[in-house]
Amino acid sequence: MSPFKQLFIIIICFCVGFLLSTSVVGVLYLFMHGEYSYKLLLIISSVISFGLSALFAAKFIGNGEMPFRFMGMAQSPNFVKYILVIAFMLAIMPTIEFISSLNACYSFPDSMKGIEDFFRAIDESANQSTLKALSGEGVGAFVLNLIAIAITPAICEEMFFRGVFQKYLVGNMKNPHVAILITAFIFSAIHMQFSGLVPRFILGMVLGYLFYMSGSLWLSIVAHVTNNALVVIVAFFSKDFVTVNSDLGAYANPWWIAAIVGGLVIAGLVVWLWKRLDAGKSQS
Repeated sequence: MSPFKQLFIIIICFCVGFLLSTSVVGVLYLFMHGEYSYKLLLIISSVISFGLSALFAAKFIGNGEMPFRFMGMAQSPNFVKYILVIAFMLAIMPTIEFISSLNACYSFPDSMKGIEDFFRAIDESANQSTLKALSGEGVGAFVLNLIAIAITPAICEEMFFRGVFQKYLVGNMKNPHVAILITAFIFSAIHMQFSGLVPRFILGMVLGYLFYMSGSLWLSIVAHVTNNALVVIVAFFSKDFVTVNSDLGAYANPWWIAAIVGGLVIAGLVVWLWKRLDAGKSQS
């Protein structure tokens, strides 16, 4: 199958999945109301729009290979790498938080004020949806939030963006790094949140390189789940949780500086340990 036909199938699968998800969730919303129902609808939306789209796209462009194997979900790396991935994600979170705040302070020229207001309105709507999804008290709500916001979206989005789309680009472009960057940008842009465009782009790059270097989608899934789960955990234990802290002055606090610098040092150490682990395997 030609690259153009493969891309066409990927786009069609995504569009059909998105339309089907919108229709199903729209109908169910007429009968399902309340806090828990909203979270269940989020799960259904992720599964249909990204999960099923990825499965069908992998089936059609996989040249007879089983979809889960095509997407890199049939093999699992060394358990130590899972620990390293989680440690890396935890280490870079202070830096990601700082970049998120920088991104949230974007300002357009006066001549583009209308465009800025448009993006601000989208951001506010997205923030309200996030806060609604994170609402709830008690262990039951916490577990459901983890499933609806951390686990399900991470698995389904990684299946589509890394397991299908990035794999397609890497296989049909001379430079795999460009393929990873393109996938990361589309991954960030499709979330329709301008204030989170840069940090989500960085997250997409991390996830992309994890998949590219390991060949296993599970590492990027674990990293994605870790990133999302941290938001759920912080929101659950913080009564004053906000989606983005736009007060840059707060980062002048010595504790924040220590967290950012220390986190980057730990992240560098994790990368070094990863390389040592790979080197040891190649020698054996």
